[in-house]
Formats: sequence, C-alpha cells, structure tokens
Amino acid sequence: MLRCQYRVRGTQSVKFGRGAHCLAAALLAASLAAPCARADPLEPPLLLGGAPDRPLHVVETDPSLPTGADLETSDRPTGGERVCSVSYPVCVHAFRGASPDTVLGALDALERAFERVTVGLELPAPLGDEGRGGSDALDLYLAPSDRTTPDYARVHVYPDTPRAGGFDRASGFCTALADPPELLERAATLCVGEALALALDAGETPDVRRAFATELWWITGFPTSFDFEAIDRVQRRPREAIAARDLSPTSEGHALFLDYLADKLGVGGPGDLPTALLAASAQTTPAESRSWRNEPDWFDVLRHTLPPGEAAMADLLGDFAVTRAFLGEREDGRHLPALAWSGFFGAPHFDWVMPFSSLPRRVQLSPLEPTGAAFVWVDLKGAPAGLTLGFRAEWEPPAEFQWELVEVGDSGEQTRLRVPFQERETLAEARLVNVHDARAIIVVGTHLERVDADHPFDPDVAPFEPHGASVYLVEL
Repeated sequence: MLRCQYRVRGTQSVKFGRGAHCLAAALLAASLAAPCARADPLEPPLLLGGAPDRPLHVVETDPSLPTGADLETSDRPTGGERVCSVSYPVCVHAFRGASPDTVLGALDALERAFERVTVGLELPAPLGDEGRGGSDALDLYLAPSDRTTPDYARVHVYPDTPRAGGFDRASGFCTALADPPELLERAATLCVGEALALALDAGETPDVRRAFATELWWITGFPTSFDFEAIDRVQRRPREAIAARDLSPTSEGHALFLDYLADKLGVGGPGDLPTALLAASAQTTPAESRSWRNEPDWFDVLRHTLPPGEAAMADLLGDFAVTRAFLGEREDGRHLPALAWSGFFGAPHFDWVMPFSSLPRRVQLSPLEPTGAAFVWVDLKGAPAGLTLGFRAEWEPPAEFQWELVEVGDSGEQTRLRVPFQERETLAEARLVNVHDARAIIVVGTHLERVDADHPFDPDVAPFEPHGASVYLVEL
C-alpha cells in the first residue's frame, strides 16, 4: 500500500497536499525528489536517502508509558474587528480598544512571516481552517500587551479539531499580545511556524512545535531580547533534556538542537531538515484517544536516519554537547557560527572550573537528564609542555554516557579526544597525550537518551530521570 502526503515539484520546493503520508517529504533535507515510500518493513533511511540496508525500526512502547501530549482544543476568542490580507491567507482579529495602527502592524507582520516561510523558504503552508475564523485563512487574535506575561507565553498556537482519516493533521489559530513591532514580528513567525507544524504532524509535542517555529524565526528574522533569553535558559541548565513534551520556558531554546542538526546533517535549503523530521514522524491517533499517539516521534526518525546501534546517537549527542561549549562568545567559526549573535548568553554553565595546580582531583557532576550535558573546565596555566592527562569517569546504571576531552587554544578548539562509547558500561578511562599550546581542557559528558534499559529516550515520557557521574583527572 502506498501512502502519500506531499507532491514534490522539481527537486526542492514541495506543496502540501490533502492526501495521506509520503515519506518522500522527509527527503526535503537532502533536496531530493522521490516517489512515495512503501509502508512495509523495508524502507530507506528517512532523511539522508540511500539504499535500504536494514529493517525499519518498529516503535514498540510499554503500555504503561505515555505516548503523546493531551489531545485538547480551545474555543476561539470572540468579538473584535477582523482584518485580512489581500496577498496571503492570513487574518488578524483585533481586541476592543486596539488602534488601527496596532492591528495593521500585526497584519503586516503576519503577512511577512507567511511570505518568508512559504515563499522564501519554500516550505508548505499551514492548513486552512475551513471557515472557523470567518474564512479559510490562518487567524491571529490580538490581546492587549501585558508585561507580567512570560515571554514564551506571549504567543500561543491552538490546534483545531484534527482532520478525520489519514495521518494526524490539524489547522490552528494563534493568540498574541500587542507587543512592540520587533516582538510582534517574532510572534507572527512563531504563529506561522507552529501552524505549519500542526499541518505536518499534529501529534508531535508542543515543545518541539515551538522549537521548530523558533528555528524558522532564527532563519528568517533577527535576534530579539526573547531569543537571547531562550538560549540563556537552556545553556544555564545544560543538564536538562534538550527536548520535552509540554510547552515550557525552555521550549524556544530547544531550537538550538534543531539548528545543530540542520548544520551537521542537512544538505538542503534552510529549514528543510527540521521540516523533514516532523513530516516523517507523522502517525495516526485512534479517534477515541484522549492523547496523541506520538509514535514514532521525531527522535525515532532521527535515530533511524543514523547508522544502526547506540554508538551513532552517542557520537551525535556528544558532538552536540561540544558544540554547546563553544556557542556564542566562544564561537571559533567551526561549530554554530550562525548563532554567534548569542554572545555571552550562549556560554554554557560549567559544573566545575579548576586550575591545573589542583590536580589530581575527583569531582561530582550535577545529575543529568537524558540528552543533558555537563562541562568541566581545566585551566592549564602552569601546566608543563607535552602534558599527558589521565581521565576516569564513573556513573550509575542503567545510564550510559558519552565523554569528550577537548583542547582549547587561543583560536578555539584545537584537538578532541572522543572516548569510545561502550553500551551498558558504567566506567570510562582515557589519556589525553602530548598537550601543547592549549589554554584549557574541557571535559564534556553527555547522558544518552534512554527511558530505561529497554526504551530509548522519548520526549513524551516525563518526568525524566537524572543520573549522576563523577570525573577523576590526574597528570600522568
């Protein structure tokens, strides 16, 4: 049986259709045209193409574990004037007392956001809402600005009732505060981005929908105070998971991981790979369910895209953690230079900062949630040339860790030692030899993504269980 959700034009741009699911849409990330994928156990890697070389990973879940966010809809606000674009299917609904300049400014922002996403990035448009807001357009409902509302809650996108039949898809509507123009520009892009995410896979987590929309804003917009705060929140607490189920103050900062994946794995246009991750994870939720059946989720798609085995995901998450260590003001042009604007706010929290003279030393790291990371900075002032550093890490089962030792010079990262990953181990040892002309060594530990010994990390299974580790460093 063939399932098709997209129609591909040429090799890059796609048009959102009204059929069922087509895994060829996932090849957006590689900018490839392909026929609809077969819904049998032998499918090619979902994002990077290539010949099928192993069975498709079958997502099996423990019946006691949650599989998705609550399936809830919300009534639309009522009252207020409606102003619609003559160029794009978007409308703004005013609140009582709103000035014409405020309403027209919001409409301009929504038009630009829609144009940047669907024309500039050539991504699919959100689904029409079948007249729920007075037309088939995407509706944004303005509310008076309120300084007490947290930044991440100043815009919200609500799904409409899911479309019957086929894979989970839904239209949606947005609410936003009448903030200054630059923040309204951002809110409009989050509105369009999350509405697009609902069209790609309505069952994905509210957290990743917001992260996806924030990534589109980072691509098409400009940094605002809210973006600095979003990155600062996740970098101040790198020990927390980089993905989750519910919308939270860290959801926008989770776009950092999507930005990293697009930079490291994507070979298509901007925004293609995050879009492909959502498109390829679409599924069908039973009509009687009170929560989405988000299996497979976007982490499952990512896992299946990589080579088989845990080591591939360990390498990816370990490299991402090192990238976080060089984000912002420490950016050396080799990690995520597109986010160098984050500056001081991009710097991660280090569990320990210690002088070389304090070695040998054993330190305890903060307990890490799955996909979380910990950093130790060893200042090499006074260290001998040709130093050999001994490293030993221990942790509690059933956690698994990936470890990296990075030499930092005046121009950034010099060399890196990736400690070989071993499944189901609770100890790792390594030696970093012949260290020359380095200012410091960063020890980076990443807690790998597992719910337990039998279930890999799932953003829907919360709360996440943190695990601790200790690190011992000595000059040899």
